[in-house]
Amino acid sequence: MVTKVLENLGKNGLNFFCYLGSLGILSLKTIASFFNSRFRGREILKQMDEFGNKSFPMVALVSVFIGMILAMQSASALRMVGAQLYVGSLVSLSAVREMSAIFVALVVASRVGAAITAEIGMMQVTEQIDALRSLAVNPVNYLVAPRLLAAVITLPFLTLFSIFISILGGWFVAVYGMKLGSNLYLYHAFKFIYLKDFLISFLKAFIFGFIIVIVSCRQGFETTGGAEGVGKVTTFSVVFSFLLIILANLIITAFFYFL
Repeated sequence: MVTKVLENLGKNGLNFFCYLGSLGILSLKTIASFFNSRFRGREILKQMDEFGNKSFPMVALVSVFIGMILAMQSASALRMVGAQLYVGSLVSLSAVREMSAIFVALVVASRVGAAITAEIGMMQVTEQIDALRSLAVNPVNYLVAPRLLAAVITLPFLTLFSIFISILGGWFVAVYGMKLGSNLYLYHAFKFIYLKDFLISFLKAFIFGFIIVIVSCRQGFETTGGAEGVGKVTTFSVVFSFLLIILANLIITAFFYFL
């Protein structure tokens, strides 16, 4: 029994690292394609619209709720020690350092990442990818590179937008729910956050965008089994993107704030 468990653990661990290796290979191919392929500005703008403009409503809704929840939870804890005036500080620090980048990435992974996997997956099962290769068109250059560039440009801006919407959501709770002065809330909201915090948040957004596109495209290229296979790889793509995003967030946070 123990031997079987250890065997399965080792097998799954090996598969995980092999999968990470395949993501690394696709990443290198995509980065190389930026230097040896034609710049497709129109396609990049189209993908930026998909990642950014069409994600704004969902990001705004999620962000304002995050800010309101953070303010409520902070107020409940700070009230015990008579420090309610620091609600703005906790909301802004949480949003800038962690919440905004994470939730923006999860929204984009579930909305855009799933769509990328499904689109490329259908192209794979209908042999459109093979048709591209037969026309001497590199699928990585044609399909992955524009999406990757769009993601790493757009997600930092979405994260900045999310930060301010979260602070606004917290402001609403603080001013109208706790009767805290608006100026006092805003003063403390921006008192303890620094340029370093914003830059680290943008770095996280950049890396999360990279992860979403590489995982989504890799799963699309590996699709087999028709429509059922497309559904399976799309689900796996979203789940694994979530896992890698959380893992990357842990590593970045530990590196910049604890080491």
